[in-house]
Amino acid sequence: MTTMDFGLFDTWNALYAGDKVPWDPAYSGGEMLESEAYDKNFEQVDLVESAGWDYIWLGGGHFSTQASMDPQVLMLSAIIAARTKNIRIGSSIHRPLMKMAKEELSERALPHERYAFDNLMLDDPFQTAEQISIIDQVSKGRFYYGAGARSRGSEERRDYFYEFLEVMKQLWTEDTFSGFEGKYYNYPAFYEPYLSIPKPYQKPYPQMVLPVDSSESFIPMGTLGYKIAIGAGSSTHNLRGTTIQLQDVASYRKAWYDAGHEGEPTTVVRIPTLLADTKEEAERLSDDLMDLAKRYFNGRIGIGSTDAGSASPETTAEVNLFGTAEDVVDKIEVLREQYATDEIMFEVNWTSSVPRDVVMKTIRILTDKVIPKFK
Repeated sequence: MTTMDFGLFDTWNALYAGDKVPWDPAYSGGEMLESEAYDKNFEQVDLVESAGWDYIWLGGGHFSTQASMDPQVLMLSAIIAARTKNIRIGSSIHRPLMKMAKEELSERALPHERYAFDNLMLDDPFQTAEQISIIDQVSKGRFYYGAGARSRGSEERRDYFYEFLEVMKQLWTEDTFSGFEGKYYNYPAFYEPYLSIPKPYQKPYPQMVLPVDSSESFIPMGTLGYKIAIGAGSSTHNLRGTTIQLQDVASYRKAWYDAGHEGEPTTVVRIPTLLADTKEEAERLSDDLMDLAKRYFNGRIGIGSTDAGSASPETTAEVNLFGTAEDVVDKIEVLREQYATDEIMFEVNWTSSVPRDVVMKTIRILTDKVIPKFK
């Protein structure tokens, strides 16, 4: 039986005075403690690095400071690359800001997403490629680039995003950039042979892991040969439940094989995770978490989420890694079979509503009693 890889999914969670988040009924107006939050989040990074975990996956977004303090996932990746020696680092996800002519943002967009869309400058593939190269060099090849573009339901926006990636690939692989002519991006060749951008440590470039945010994306991802990340039971791309998602994964695998790609098509599964020593304690903590998560997703108290792979309370009630070590080992076996996955992203602070001591205990139980079962 093949081994599996395991990673911590972290959105660089905020910390509040009194250790209560704003959507907790017991919250009494405690201020957000930014410096202290950095210290606490680095403790988590140091713990999984020292414990020999395979990955840390970093998520975040502009202006959503109620829960996440990571608006610059590539910058944070570089900092962690310099801080660590062994653990691999993935962006989950970097979301380049792209805007088509006359494009309007979906009505589902949250206020912080809308502000970024309306007011920020667009990202360009040249600067993004340079940043990724630097991270990969600093980490000596420990970086995975996970990216997405909120292409849910839009074939044109998916093509726009794929073209962004193609420009970067060309920049990384050509000694002298020969120019690019596409539907969305057009760049002339470099004027002189000495012009270039930094090249990644990994050749030809870091592996890309792309989250799937719509059912329509599974087949294109397989055809293009990208490794994908999904939320187990996530409603983000799949409003019809786990059965349809499993069919989507099967379609992705078939498209991969039909396109003739080498290797095996596998999926990275992100899933809310909480462990305790006893079933009774796990049930109590899980019930508390579900209550807070429902308030978080309410929209009037918490910010909610439309991130690719972000599980709602309804889907998390159906598919989760809550329980004792023995319970979670059994659930991972099922996930491995169902999703053809070789990697799990443990989301140990789902909705940023888990007390810090519970987060750290979950990491330790995973380290001591769960991960060794799959190595």
